Amino acid sequence: MSSLTDYIQWYAEFSFYEKPFNEVDNVILSTLTYYNYDLKGSERPLSLRRCVTNSTENDAFLRAAYNSRRFGSMMVSDFEEKFSRDTAVQFAAMKFHLYDNVYYIAFRGTDNSLVGWKEDFVMSYRITEGQSLAVKYLERVIEDDKEYIVGGHSKGGNLALYGACHISEEKRRRIIHIYNNDGPGLCPEVSDVTLADKVKDRTTVILPRYCIFGKIFAHDIPDTRIVTSSLEGINQHDPISWGVEHGKLDIAEDFDPKSVWLNGVADKWLDDVEPAEREALVNSVFAVAESRGAETYTEALKLDVDGVEDLLKNVVESDSLKAVAKIPEKVLFGDLVERLKTGKLAKFVNANQLVEGIIFTVIGILMAIFSDRSFQIIITILLGGIVVFQLVYTVRKLHESRWNFARERTRVYIFVVIATLFAIILVKQDALFIIGSGMAGGWLLIIAYRSFLAFRQSKKRDFAYWKNVVKSIVYTGCGVFIILAPSETAQWFMLVLGGLMAIDGISAIIYSVIEANEKYSAKYNTLKEKVKIKK
Repeated sequence: MSSLTDYIQWYAEFSFYEKPFNEVDNVILSTLTYYNYDLKGSERPLSLRRCVTNSTENDAFLRAAYNSRRFGSMMVSDFEEKFSRDTAVQFAAMKFHLYDNVYYIAFRGTDNSLVGWKEDFVMSYRITEGQSLAVKYLERVIEDDKEYIVGGHSKGGNLALYGACHISEEKRRRIIHIYNNDGPGLCPEVSDVTLADKVKDRTTVILPRYCIFGKIFAHDIPDTRIVTSSLEGINQHDPISWGVEHGKLDIAEDFDPKSVWLNGVADKWLDDVEPAEREALVNSVFAVAESRGAETYTEALKLDVDGVEDLLKNVVESDSLKAVAKIPEKVLFGDLVERLKTGKLAKFVNANQLVEGIIFTVIGILMAIFSDRSFQIIITILLGGIVVFQLVYTVRKLHESRWNFARERTRVYIFVVIATLFAIILVKQDALFIIGSGMAGGWLLIIAYRSFLAFRQSKKRDFAYWKNVVKSIVYTGCGVFIILAPSETAQWFMLVLGGLMAIDGISAIIYSVIEANEKYSAKYNTLKEKVKIKK
């Protein structure tokens, strides 16, 4: 497999008149947008060799393009760039002159700046300034007597597609082709995705085998090509790694199974998380890096203990924990949880606390009666249930994929890990206590935190208010104790905890009955008043 650099050297002495523009040239021009250009004060186009300002000493790709007749002597014009931390925009576009009346308009993708990465995530919940600039740029530079090819890599591919979809019909007619090189599509909650249908017959999407970014908000584009890469995993997003054979892209047969699985998880997560939740999560995550002075993506990843603590604090305070929790939920359970949430049972459970009260009461009584072994039994049943569910779910997914074990490899790995943990706790009692106490303690602390939020948000100090105050204190103590306490204390602790849970459950049942009675009494009185008025 050869590279883009090899292609440039092969075609170095051929102009676009001698060797017409093709898909590989598109990738090269999209990649050249990542370099710096100096066209300030110039009223006429300059050759790439004269206006690119990056050093070619340690960059084989740029050095090959710089020294070639095909790309080095190519004229560049209309370079526009904008960078702003305040509005989260990292934008650049330029126009390459191919033939007499044919031009390639290229949009720059995401660079290493933190602003650029934030802008990528902002695309998931609102129109970005970069997308608006792309439309204005195309409206300005497209002339009525010329033809244009529009493209870009990564975010640049999205800008090319978004811009072509949103310009006037008169300008759009001048665009003969669009290239989206591993860039996201149009977010359905933000843009009218049917606009992509207007240009899909003259659009080409190029994606690496391990594709993540280009599958986000993907559209049904007939001309979609999968290209090989010299790198592994997510690094295949780098277009310089894409393969070339005989002057064309080296096409692969199918996507990497691991990336297909990740795409499925990402799609389901995006379907479940509203744009407002995405915005809160993005702001909470990037606020930490920005507050610590990080300016690049690389710097943002270098978080110390305080940075991690600040990140967790921001996620919790912005109420983004629910959105984050949906990621492992989608990994383990797919869309099963969502189906349960939208079923008839969910509507009943959300209407009152009766079911929660019954569950707490039953568990509490069982824990009090079988206090010597209840801890082991409950945790074993819980983990066993997870193993059985994951087995059934994995087999179902394998059956749907016609037993394509390579495609479902990651899902099989998850089942193997869970089953291994379950086998360990069955054989080693110490492992059961360690894993079980961690799960139980975490569960109790979550209940305590929910109760804390409930009484903090309560507007009146009624029975529910004081119940949540007591629950937040008691369950915090219980959660911390079960995590830290030795196994010898498990028996009497489970007895006490079982009693507390039974009392909690019974009080929840009583309160739900009172609440339901008040609600239906109010409805009955309202109906009675309406009948009186009619009479």
